[in-house]
Amino acid sequence: MITQTDEYKKLINHRLEENIKSFKLLFGIQHYGNCISIMCQELDQIVRLLFLINSTLVERKQFMESSINSHKWFIMNRDNKREFITDEVLEKFTKTLTGWDKSIYEFGFAFKNLSSNFNYGSKDPIKSMNEEDRKKLYNYISEYHIKKFPNDFSLSDLIPVLPLIIEKISINLKSYMERI
Repeated sequence: MITQTDEYKKLINHRLEENIKSFKLLFGIQHYGNCISIMCQELDQIVRLLFLINSTLVERKQFMESSINSHKWFIMNRDNKREFITDEVLEKFTKTLTGWDKSIYEFGFAFKNLSSNFNYGSKDPIKSMNEEDRKKLYNYISEYHIKKFPNDFSLSDLIPVLPLIIEKISINLKSYMERI
């Protein structure tokens, strides 16, 4: 009999494998905006896994059951009423992160801003990013992937790094699943 934890891990692994395959296909045909969108999905999954890992055992079980049954995550409050886990709750949680966990969240947040710019075919969205988001992307890439990444990078500098980033996300996602 499969446990709830195993079923949850299977669900996450299936989605990750599907997204990695899609990423590779899309990268091969130069659909980089879609690649970035896939990466953002997996970055969101990392935040949710970190939240789950840092929750009580009772909450973890509830979150996993909700995921398996395609329901929104919730906790029972003091009045014994459902309190849904919103983006605001997750964002508040991210303020407690440190190290790579914090770095990947900040990177993901900057990446989401990048992925909303769909005109990358004629304009370099990196050049129009605000300085804070550019710095977050630069810091993450130079710390975890390419030490000598150009400070004044462009989209053409970023594109070859995308497969390295999705691979690191995949490795860390699997590592976090082992902590459930």
